[in-house]
Amino acid sequence: MKIGVFHPGTQHSWQTALAFQEAGLLGWFATSIFYDPLKWPYKLERFAPSPIAPRLKLEFSRRHHPALSPDKVRHCGVWEWAEVLLRRSGHPRVANLCNQWGNRDFCRQIIRLVEKEPVDVLWGVDTASLEIFRWARKRGILCVLDQTIGHPATQNCEMLQEQDRHPEFFERSYEPHSKEWIERQNAEIEAADLVLVGSDYCSRTLLENGCPANKLRVVPYGYDPESIPLTPVNAALAGGPVRCLFVGEIGPRKGAAYVMRAFAQLPADKVSLTLVGRMAIPAATFRRYGKRVQHIPQVPRRQVHQYFAAADCFVFPSLFEGSAVVLYEACGTGLGIVATDRCGDGLRPGFNGMALNPLSVASLVAAIEGLLKSPATLKNWQQASCLWRAERTWGQYRRNICSLVQSCWS
Repeated sequence: MKIGVFHPGTQHSWQTALAFQEAGLLGWFATSIFYDPLKWPYKLERFAPSPIAPRLKLEFSRRHHPALSPDKVRHCGVWEWAEVLLRRSGHPRVANLCNQWGNRDFCRQIIRLVEKEPVDVLWGVDTASLEIFRWARKRGILCVLDQTIGHPATQNCEMLQEQDRHPEFFERSYEPHSKEWIERQNAEIEAADLVLVGSDYCSRTLLENGCPANKLRVVPYGYDPESIPLTPVNAALAGGPVRCLFVGEIGPRKGAAYVMRAFAQLPADKVSLTLVGRMAIPAATFRRYGKRVQHIPQVPRRQVHQYFAAADCFVFPSLFEGSAVVLYEACGTGLGIVATDRCGDGLRPGFNGMALNPLSVASLVAAIEGLLKSPATLKNWQQASCLWRAERTWGQYRRNICSLVQSCWS
């Protein structure tokens, strides 16, 4: 059996492709972003002026996985780079259009690739698989949809409600996924032989929107233990304040309203909060609630570990996820976790943290106040994360993926 893995961007697709490479099952991995200094646009680093070239190399090299064999990687277009540049320059609507155009062009290129290099299974990502799957099913090729986030109809519901609750945290009015986009998502699910998700929450959103249960499989994601080392330190037990951490886009979907409003009510001498990530709320709102927090702008992935290492508790009240890798990283570092039950399998409530259910500012305040009153609880959570970290690695994810393939098609 040979498997073709495709993703126009990155996410966890490198790990999926690596799993099949390690098992001798990978036909090829196709993407539009993968660093190769001999190809465009990566050649630009050779011609750029000296002050810019190192920055380009750093940016490009982030889109690379050294364990993936270069002869297995197929480069399909540069639309993803255009989308990245548009988002960073503050043009999200144009970036979304670019994403849609790019995904359709990517689909055409993958079909041409399969015609040249046939495989038995196509393993693709949501929103960039429909045309490929419809073409492949007619030819008897098995199709796996890797659904990286919950169903868009559920996201619309969650975000419209959040906008009503906390409108001051939205930079612009939430634009719901269109009927056409949702229909495309449903058509991809229908065209797939198997639908893979990273969490029980993601699975629930698909079931609620009509995905057959017999198609669904849950395989949790992971973290890299080499870049996220174990550093179990509890400042609170040493007499210092509880050091809380949030990593991710600081915006409405990730629960920014709950984090910032909660910590505005907590005592600064007993608990601190560091936010690491791109700011995606209005500046006036941050000035109103941000006096109690430290903000670190978005940093390269390889530098995030230092913020995990300096924390005691990870706080992540996200409203809508697929399976948040930052929770696995928090667990791998040995932190206690306070999050919602929508974030993924990095949190096991009552074992290494607490699930905020229902989610509210009051419930988050109560959770942190509980830790201030009972430092032993936080210590127990940290110890539990330390014990559990070996089961949450990308290596374990790869083993689970290969076991799934063997159980379905051996």
